Amino acid sequence: MSNLIDTYNNMLEARAVEAEDVVKEAEATQEVDERVEVLAKYAEAADGLLADEYGEDYDENDVEKLATLMINYDIENEEAAEKVAEFEQAGQIMANAFAQELDRISNDSESDNKE
Repeated sequence: MSNLIDTYNNMLEARAVEAEDVVKEAEATQEVDERVEVLAKYAEAADGLLADEYGEDYDENDVEKLATLMINYDIENEEAAEKVAEFEQAGQIMANAFAQELDRISNDSESDNKE
């Protein structure tokens, strides 16, 4: 009887593992689809820009090169924005510390004047 229960439990575990694998595969597929969609948008934008500028006088390599440059430009801008946000946060921390130090000095000088 315990062998039957063990077999049943093993079967349930195997189904759970299979279900987990299916979910992971679906998530990976969704991530790939999202990346392909983003790349397609960049390629479409690059194709449109090249068509506006050069008419029919460009090829697939030009589209790929321009799309790559556009992606790299956007990545650099995003990284720069993150650095600016980090510097702004650091500046706020330093400004608050400076204000607290000035308050402490002011309070110390007021207590010295009272004595």
